[in-house]
Order: sequence, then structure tokens, then C-alpha cells
Amino acid sequence: MLDKEAYGPTEDPKIAMSIKNTGTNSCHLDLGSAQQVLTISSGEEQYWSSKDCQTGGTNQDVTIKSGQTLTTPAIAWDRTRSSTTTCDASRPAVSADGASYHLQVAVGNLKSTASVQFILQ
Repeated sequence: MLDKEAYGPTEDPKIAMSIKNTGTNSCHLDLGSAQQVLTISSGEEQYWSSKDCQTGGTNQDVTIKSGQTLTTPAIAWDRTRSSTTTCDASRPAVSADGASYHLQVAVGNLKSTASVQFILQ
């Protein structure tokens, strides 16, 4: 999930994950950062992943009641490309000027049913 649909030239998107139990019974999941993957792409190209430079991921076992929604704390994406080889280096900025990007999220084996589109100015 995103805090907005479009961002001005100096605004960093705030991204988070929301998960809802649509079943009739409570479910038990590990929703810790070690299990979360947030990915930003445009077209077929991946630009950023929360896993590329993550250190010290945590586990957090939770029970989600039927109909309950849990949301992770938001993090700011600094509009740069990520890869496992650029963690300690300056990373190139992504294109803006009306460029369209998509946020996809996953936790463990569960993936979002659809991506969320946003625009960078």
C-alpha cells in the first residue's frame, strides 16, 4: 500500500504492506521483516526490492482473526535502484517526470493479488 497515488519531485513514496484474513477462521503467520518482500517495478523491469540490502530481518508470529487486517509500518523509498551489489554505494535514481511504477508485496508464500500503481513527478 502507498500513502498517495502521485508524488512530487521532492516526495519519497511511503510504502507498507496490509494483509487481511478473508477466511472464516483465525490464521497464524510469520509477518516479520524476514518474510516480507516489497518490490517496485515498471513494465517488466524491477527497480527496487526490500530484500536487496536487508540486514537483521526479524520474525514475528501473529494470529489474524477472521476479517481482521494488519498493516506494517511504512518505509520511505528513496527513488533509487537497488541490487545486492549496491548496498554500500551510491545508487542511481530512477526516472521521474510522470513515470509510472508498481508496488508488489509478498509475505512468505503469499503474494499480493494485484500491484498498486503510482506516479513519480
